[in-house]
Formats: sequence, C-alpha cells, structure tokens
Amino acid sequence: MSVSEKLPENLCRTCRYQFQDRSDQVLHYKLDWHLYNVKQKLRNFAPITEEEFDARCEDDLSSLSGSDSEDDDGGGVEDLVTSQYLDDSPELSNAVFVGPHIIFKHQNFFYKCLSRLLFSSQSEISDEILTETLSKTTNLDSQNNLVYEGRIAVFLYSAQHFAGAVYENEKLLLHKTYHRYTVRAKQGTVQGIRDGKGNAPKSYGASLRRYNQIALFNDIEKLLIDWSDTLNGCNVIFHRTAVHNRHVFNKVKEKIDDKKNKIRTIPFTTYRPTLKEAERVYKLLTKVNKAFQKDFDDAVAAKKGSEQSENGSSRSNEHSSHQTKPVNPNSIPNSHLKHRPEKVKPVQTSEVVEQKEVEQQFFENPENVYFKILAAIKSQNHELFSSLLSELVKFDERLENENTLLHCCAITKDPKFVKDLLHKGGNPELRNVNNKTPYELASDKEVRDEFRRYMGLFPDKWDYKTAKVPSPLTPEMEEEQARKKAEKKKAQRAAKNQRDKQKKAAKKEAEKKEEEKLIAEAQNLRMRQLTPRERCLLAAEGRLAAERGRGCVSGKCSNCETGLDGLVPFERLEFKYCSVTCVREHKDKL
Repeated sequence: MSVSEKLPENLCRTCRYQFQDRSDQVLHYKLDWHLYNVKQKLRNFAPITEEEFDARCEDDLSSLSGSDSEDDDGGGVEDLVTSQYLDDSPELSNAVFVGPHIIFKHQNFFYKCLSRLLFSSQSEISDEILTETLSKTTNLDSQNNLVYEGRIAVFLYSAQHFAGAVYENEKLLLHKTYHRYTVRAKQGTVQGIRDGKGNAPKSYGASLRRYNQIALFNDIEKLLIDWSDTLNGCNVIFHRTAVHNRHVFNKVKEKIDDKKNKIRTIPFTTYRPTLKEAERVYKLLTKVNKAFQKDFDDAVAAKKGSEQSENGSSRSNEHSSHQTKPVNPNSIPNSHLKHRPEKVKPVQTSEVVEQKEVEQQFFENPENVYFKILAAIKSQNHELFSSLLSELVKFDERLENENTLLHCCAITKDPKFVKDLLHKGGNPELRNVNNKTPYELASDKEVRDEFRRYMGLFPDKWDYKTAKVPSPLTPEMEEEQARKKAEKKKAQRAAKNQRDKQKKAAKKEAEKKEEEKLIAEAQNLRMRQLTPRERCLLAAEGRLAAERGRGCVSGKCSNCETGLDGLVPFERLEFKYCSVTCVREHKDKL
C-alpha cells in the first residue's frame, strides 16, 4: 500500500473490517473477535480473520485468552469470551451446562455445582466420565446432600501476596502464606513488570523490591516442590495467578501427574491472598447445591432455544458471508455492504427463572400456607403460627435465598417461634445461599439458648456440629448459671458497699484534717495579733489555772494532754481544751 493511499474512515484498523453505518460499527466493537484482536495487537501479535477466530473457538476455548504460554489453562476465557461460547458443550443425558455451572442427576436427585470442580473442560465430559467421577469423589449424607470428598489444593498469588492450602473432606491438611515488599505504595504494579518495560529504576527501594520479588518466587517454588507428594494425591489443584507469573508452577508441574488435567484456574473473582480467602474459595468451589427437575428441564429448553437461534443466525451469515470477511487494505471494495446480523441475546438463565418463581410462589400467593406462616412470624402472632404449623407436612421447604422456616424464625428475636418449630421437626443443619445455618443467623441470646436447650433434650436427633450449635443447655446448667449470676451480683453489691464506706471514711478523715488545719491557723493568727502585754497576761492565767487545779494538769489539754502554755484554752464545765475537736472527742468519751 503506497503512502498516498488512505484507508477509508469506515474501517476497523485492527480487524480490517469495513462498516456500513454507525450501528454496524458499534456492533463490531462489541464482538469477541474484535476484543481478541485488540489483545493480540497489545501483545505485538498479528490479528486473525473471523474464520480463524471461529475455528479457534471450536477447537479450544482456552486459546481465546491470547496468551502464548502453553501452561495457560484458559484462565482468560472469563475476561474475553461471553457465555455464548460455553453452550458448545457436548450433549449429555443426565447433565446440562448453565454458564460455568453444571446441573446433573445422581441417584434420583438433581444437583448443581461448578463444572470445573469435576472437569477441566466442558468438551471432555461424557455420561460415563461423569458417573465415574461422581462415584469416586462424592457421597450422599443423611439429608441426601451431595458432599465432595476429594483432596483439593488452592493457590492464590497476586502481586506481593501468596496463599496456599490443601483441604481434604473440609479438613485443612497444609497451609502457608507469604508476603514480600514488591509493590510500591499507591503504585499498583510489581517491580518485575516495571523492569520489563525498560528504564528500570536504580534506587534503593527499587533494588529492595526487585530482590524481594525474586525471593518470593524462590519461596513459592520451594514450597510447591516440598508439597509435590501431597499435591500428586490431589483430585484437583486450583490456582488464581496472573499470566505473567504462572511460570512459578512450572517446576511443580514436572513432578505432578497431570494426565487428567487437574491443574485448573479458579472461575470467579478472588480477593487478597490470605488463608481466610483460600478457605472461602475452597467452600465456594466444593459447594454442591440441590436442584430440581424443573431447573434441569428449563436449562435444557434454554440451551435448545439458544442453539436454534444460533443456527438461524449462521444461515444468515452463510447467505452474506462475503460481507463479513475482513477487508484487505490493498483492495477495499467500493460496493455497498449489507448490515451484519445482530448478536443473539443471551437466554435468561434458570437461576433467574427459579428466583422469580420462588418469589411468586411464596410471597405473592396469599393462599399459600408458607405465606401465612411468614406473615404470622412478622406480626408476632404465636397462636396463628402454632395453628398453621399443624397444617404443614414438610418443614424444610426452601424459601427466598434458600432459607427455611427455621432460618426465618431465627432472624426474629422471639425464641417461642424457634422452640415450636424445632419440636415440630425443623432441621437446624440446613444452610441458606450464604452457607449459614439457623443458629448462625440468630443474633439474640435467648434465641440461641433455645437451640442449645433443644440440643440438651435431644442430643442424638441432629448433627449439631454441622448445625454450628456449640453445646447443650440443660435445666441444671441454667440453675447453676442463675446461681452464679446471683452470687456475682451479691459480690458486686458487697464490693460497691465496701467502696462507698471507704470513700466516706476517707472523706471524713480529709474533713477532720482540714478542720484541724484551720483551727491551728486561727490560733497562730490570734497569737501573732496579741501584744507582748497580752501574751504575758495569758501566760499568767495559765499558771493560775494550773495552780488552782481546775481539771488542767500542768497546763495540759484534758483530752490529748497537749500543753496549753501560751494558748487561750476552750472551756467546758471544769475542763479545758486545746481545740474544738478535743472538746467533741472528750464529750463523747464522757
């Protein structure tokens, strides 16, 4: 193409596709083909044609991440590919895919979980493999809940944080966390990424971060090698790592038998790598919810409708295939192009349909008995609640957010509802959509004690460890608690009275000292104000009083025997005193 030639304005410079109008341009920029080519361009790769893009989608979904790493297991699919490509899963008789989840039938019950928990890719699933995997890694409990019993490892690595944990049957076997200073404050990027862009900083802080990043890589590699025997026995190994940091798993991959592709990425967003976050991720990955026949039928119908829509759009594409091919910049046609067929809107998932139906069934139908029970709980009507419970046959019906009636009663601060429902047969082991039991939702102490009282009466009826009820509460224990509480209050009252007495005594002592101080200051002031003649007369009066023996011995106070020489005594009857305090004390003694 010569310099003098100019590209038309209605041309995508990335995909070399010519638009017909503005709406066609907006539609093209939303296509996954365009998004994929943009990422290819950012990585200095050549863009591909639409036919090549469709071929890659059919061959391997994981190649859509745009990464040239062979170790990438498709972690970038969630970022680039919409859910319409996940409908290319194989046809199964007892299972159907809904986005990243799978709804399957096992032992006459329907369940729903993440498909990546059981298989690395949806394309490799068959009825035989599904049955074999479920028989080896799952088990049914007493409530017909499907429990995953395999060993799972979870690794989270982001910037300067790393967390790794190995679980088996909900038990933590191994765990380790690392934290290194590799990210500058408010910078958001690690040192290695900045070094790769050229002009690497040479400051002391940059050198320290660069050293810490290398040390962090070495720590992680050493840990993975030390754990290689344990990881080799894992059913699945999940990790959440940026593409440019996945080389830390290369050494461990050499020592792990990965024939079944058990090293997989986590198919949802995670937060800062910590042990608590690893536990949260493990619970979400291994969570298997109960489903219904209706969910399975709706998902199958939605998939068939999506396939019919895609077949119709593909026939339209074949009819106008010459219009959707990328344009060669050296030979751009001048003919008018027809509008590209619009993308098929995603079919509403069964989860949304289920939520709407549940709300309509339990909250919009006044004739429904569950609606009446919830109204009685809200209005605190115990008589109506007790009468309605007698009409129920099943007490564990799932309501909004998978709550049971016992969940709804536990949220209230009235223990009577919980007591009635427990004695009628409410199951305290069931969990809601947030993985909470009724006891965990109870915020009032009396409501929690009602669960413990029931545990004391029927210790073997439920698995109270699963229900998160800590310990039983018997009448003897309540009496002992009441006695201890009364003794505690009595001791507190006695201590308070003792403190009050000490405060009064200390106050009285302070007042006495203050009074004596004032009297002494008054006497000193009086003596300073006397003339020498008056002082002599006062001394003579003291001598005369001593001679007469009128109760003063050698001129001393009748109470404390302090000398009265040079003082004007206080007189009462035949006694003389040095202060008013001595007058009072001597009066009390007499």
